[in-house]
Amino acid sequence: MSSLLDDGDECGRRLIRLLSRGHAVTAELQRVADALPNAFQASGEQSKQYVDVLPDFKVFRTAGALEAIAATEEGIRLDEESRELHGLHGRFARRSFRLLSASRKYYLDLCSWLEDLDYGRFATHSVEELLQDPDGQQLLPEAVGMLGALLLLFEERFPGPAREKAMVLIYRLTVGTAEEPEDYQEVCHLFQDTKRPSGDQMPNRSPGYPEKYFQRFALPKETMRIIIGHLQMNDVYGSAKHFPLAEHRGHSLSAQAGLLYTTLFFDVETLMSEAASMREIVNRHFSDAWVVAYALGFTADLLTMWAPYNAAKQALGNTITPQAVKQSLEKHTHKLSQMRDQIDGYLLEGALHEERITAETTPLVSCLRQANTTIRWLLLQSMTTDTRLQAIFKEKCPAKDQVLQALVGTALLEDKARSLLEPLVSKRTTTLLEQRSEAAQKMDDLAAYFSGQHKLGRNVQNEHLETWFRDKQEVIESLNFETDEESLALGRKVGGLVKALQQVQAYHEIASKPLVVHFLNETCGLLDGMMRTVNLSADTLTTITHVADLAYAWKALGAYQGSMHTLLAKSPSSVKGLRALFQKLASILQVPLGRIRQARNNTHLDLVSNYYSGRLEQFMTSVLQEIPRLHFDLLAQIARFGAARVTKMPSKINLSDLNKYANESEQARLEIAGRAQKIALLMWGIWETEVAVLGAIRVEPRALLLEGLRRELAKRIEGLLSQLAFTASSKSGTLMRQDLSIPLANVAEKAHALRSGLEQVQDFLGISAAQLWQQELQRVVSYLLASEEHLLLRKRLPIPSTMPGHDSKAPTRFPDSDQPNSIGGPSFISRLVNALQKITEAKSTVGGCHSEWQSAIEGQQRAKLDEELFEVAFRAIGAPGFAAICKYLGFLVCGWLRKLYRSLTQILSDRQIRDTLVRMAKSSDGSGGRSEDAVLFREAARKLNNRSGPIMDILGELGQVQLLRRRLQMLQEMHGRLQVPTAFDALIALDWAGLMEARDLAENDAEALPAVAADFGEDAPSLDELALKMQKRLGILAEEVGLTNPIRQFYRIPPEGMPIEGLDVLLAFGVILATRADVTSSAGAVKGHTTTSTAAAPRTRWRDWVRGKTTEGPQQGGGLSANLASEAGSMTVTKAEELAALVAGLATLFQQLPKGRTDGFLCVLGIYLGGLTQEKPTKKENPFLDGMNIIDVLEMLLELLGLPRRHLASFVPQGLLELWYLE
Repeated sequence: MSSLLDDGDECGRRLIRLLSRGHAVTAELQRVADALPNAFQASGEQSKQYVDVLPDFKVFRTAGALEAIAATEEGIRLDEESRELHGLHGRFARRSFRLLSASRKYYLDLCSWLEDLDYGRFATHSVEELLQDPDGQQLLPEAVGMLGALLLLFEERFPGPAREKAMVLIYRLTVGTAEEPEDYQEVCHLFQDTKRPSGDQMPNRSPGYPEKYFQRFALPKETMRIIIGHLQMNDVYGSAKHFPLAEHRGHSLSAQAGLLYTTLFFDVETLMSEAASMREIVNRHFSDAWVVAYALGFTADLLTMWAPYNAAKQALGNTITPQAVKQSLEKHTHKLSQMRDQIDGYLLEGALHEERITAETTPLVSCLRQANTTIRWLLLQSMTTDTRLQAIFKEKCPAKDQVLQALVGTALLEDKARSLLEPLVSKRTTTLLEQRSEAAQKMDDLAAYFSGQHKLGRNVQNEHLETWFRDKQEVIESLNFETDEESLALGRKVGGLVKALQQVQAYHEIASKPLVVHFLNETCGLLDGMMRTVNLSADTLTTITHVADLAYAWKALGAYQGSMHTLLAKSPSSVKGLRALFQKLASILQVPLGRIRQARNNTHLDLVSNYYSGRLEQFMTSVLQEIPRLHFDLLAQIARFGAARVTKMPSKINLSDLNKYANESEQARLEIAGRAQKIALLMWGIWETEVAVLGAIRVEPRALLLEGLRRELAKRIEGLLSQLAFTASSKSGTLMRQDLSIPLANVAEKAHALRSGLEQVQDFLGISAAQLWQQELQRVVSYLLASEEHLLLRKRLPIPSTMPGHDSKAPTRFPDSDQPNSIGGPSFISRLVNALQKITEAKSTVGGCHSEWQSAIEGQQRAKLDEELFEVAFRAIGAPGFAAICKYLGFLVCGWLRKLYRSLTQILSDRQIRDTLVRMAKSSDGSGGRSEDAVLFREAARKLNNRSGPIMDILGELGQVQLLRRRLQMLQEMHGRLQVPTAFDALIALDWAGLMEARDLAENDAEALPAVAADFGEDAPSLDELALKMQKRLGILAEEVGLTNPIRQFYRIPPEGMPIEGLDVLLAFGVILATRADVTSSAGAVKGHTTTSTAAAPRTRWRDWVRGKTTEGPQQGGGLSANLASEAGSMTVTKAEELAALVAGLATLFQQLPKGRTDGFLCVLGIYLGGLTQEKPTKKENPFLDGMNIIDVLEMLLELLGLPRRHLASFVPQGLLELWYLE
């Protein structure tokens, strides 16, 4: 007999291919809905922000509105700002339009197929004939129901306003281009907004929704009525054989009940006026189940959705009453308790085995059937939206924990029953043959025994018994079970044999011989086993699979996630049960994949299976993520028991104190041991859990645990870093040292405790704690740094998915803190940078280059920022945090340079000022030694103070940032040398080798490495490109570990067209004014700080080192030696230290300018120094102190620029520099 699904049947093949495409479109709809951007939502911050550039269809109804979207200045700004979003939104709009177009094509192809069926283009096929076919009566309603489910899912997951915004955006992106879709107008008409009522308005809505929406997709009414009538009267899936009890009828017809729900909207007249039909539909399908699952876990409350339809509302009202619901709830609650006890009995260790399962197959299946129907009713009907019924469920419904435990137990029992039944069914024939052969052999042994020829029975001879046992042997050997008729006859024959074997035991000659009785009992057991084995069939497994279907709970189980977490916390071994539950939930794939396999479409198979399997994996991950959270909670408790750790004890101690310490230590150790045991039990549950196959994905529990630990650790690290907030404790609002040290110390202590706790149990977890900590800290910090950079440069929050280090399964918050009174910043990076800038503000602090930052205000704590505070910060945020701070400071340097260039351009663009500066530089003959030059330069500096003062302020701010960055990188370098000396030395060697190679290539370009693209293909990189790439990577890595000098880096060259003539003179005049002994500069020079004898030794030692007279001096990184640093901490600072920020700013600026500007600056100051030698001290002027300050500044500048001291001799006589201090 031909089948509808045969390859030669065009009608069936078209229909099954259509269904396959419908399931693929449904999966794609779910994907698109999951990726729906916030800006497309009907409400929300981003939706309001971009409402003008992401309009709905209203823009088409107003002439010129589309062109006016980016016509205003604000519109242009929003449109440009959303370009990056349009990259994301544009992809989403294109994808969503393809989805809408595919849904329209499904509707058109369904209409075309129905038209061909009505016109008789498929020979021997009609609607009536198809509904009599076993496959056709399923496929035809499924095709129509698929369209209805798609329309409802669009409303549920991809609402009308979002659809309209996506279609308007696709029009703006493609209009007038080759990508403009041809079916744009038709798609817009079908999927425009339906004005769906909100949730609370749905029960009281007026007629019109959703039937008007369905009318856009009209189908032949006569065909719809025939399909509805067939679903109303028949059992199209033949589920009655799996649910023989009448009380389970609603459960057995649940699949076609979902089809009826979606199909009835195509024939709304039945809902409105066909009272008799609706009464029959409700009585048969919805008599006690008014919440229906219609599309892979999506549910609808018929009391709400059918409220506007008179016939449907009346039919439901007659059946679903509060009293009836209360009775049903009490009945299912009682059954739930009974089923839990029965399931617990089956799940006892060793209770369920092969012999029992073959003997009690029917009771076991009945137990599973009752448990699943009860759980289904409780899960679905408790989701009702009717307020009266909600009150009943709230009062009398069993607790979620009880329902979940029953569900987990049922899943475990199903899994165990399958694992026992599947091998028994697969080897059924072999087992029957073995049992028959063994039973026949026993009859042969007994016949031989009574023949007298057996050694043990030589004196026992009974021909009658011998003959009788030979006859039974022949009967047993003749037993067959290959056909159904033979299987039916087998029961009668085996029954007769067993009865005969039992009766023969009554003979005295047999009853008196225990060995013979034993043989007879064993034979009866084998014959009974044959009967049980014959009764085993694949139909039993099919029934278990059918009754175990959990596709309806796809969304319902979301409300039970908290209960699953509680179950894991109470019972670590429940991981196995949850694994069985997730595999049970994988039944959602049975229907769509079954149809797709029948269509033999591998593309649709991969698309659908990957989506639903991925969603199952996400759900499993979200539940099992509780295990890492429990781990870290236990680790936090372990860290709090400090008494268990060995502490310093005095040499003498009282006996009572010793007993107290011992008791506290023992108690703490017991507490730690108890928590460590809990961690071990949790891990045991994971190690004992087998690999789970969820659809198309193979889930490894151990890998899942490791990934969960990573996410939870990242969450804890993020929480720690978000606690770094700094608030001024003084009444004046000035940030003090303790305002930084206390929060940093707290976070450092918590981070150490967390890291130490993780190290204590890393063997239990099977991880490397140090590696995991560094990886997750690096990822979190990288994400925060990229987000800070985006916010700093683009002045708006970034899109999380576009940031490096983003993990969609464990997203990092940005902004990460909501502390209103702290120093502002969306993350710890900007908050810490702002705090460091405030505490080292140039106007209130001195130092930072050769000494620590100290307060310049009398009465305040002297040290403000020193090595100790930096060490605390390093322990709090680690090496990745320090590297992020340095990079963020680098962004600020670029910003200050940009601001500086704008200010310099504004000043030097004034031709009068520029000509004056150039003229004054040329007014001297360059030989120096004239007092007129010093007086002239000093007066000019005073006159230009109002223009150069802001420049000095910016340079001071720039230098302050650079000094902070320099100190941080020096600390990074020190920790790198101490913690990983081998790797650090290797990096230094690579860095130097790369620099030497780059220098050699630059000196002799002819000797550059040859290109080898021909050896690896035309598109392969050359060795030059590979070397350049490696040098770039080395440069980034060297900066990460502090091997670079931030002051000697290029950040931003002056913009094209910026006048630089006279710049060196302007900067020199600013320095002349800043170094005056009686002047307080806005850049940080503090009046009254003079050098005393306490400072002479360290400063002279520094000068001698610069001049090459001693080997003691700063380290290779540019800092002080240990002894010099200790002396500098207590000395009175020099004028150069007061101006350290200004000097660092000047050094950074000169690094970006041509070398001639630096020489011009030095030349002007050399002329000024020569003039100071001819001046005499007065009450107002002290040329000696001014010159000494300028020399200190110049020597610090040369040091920061990396220039030798002899470079200064070209502009200032060497003798003058040597003899100045001797004066």
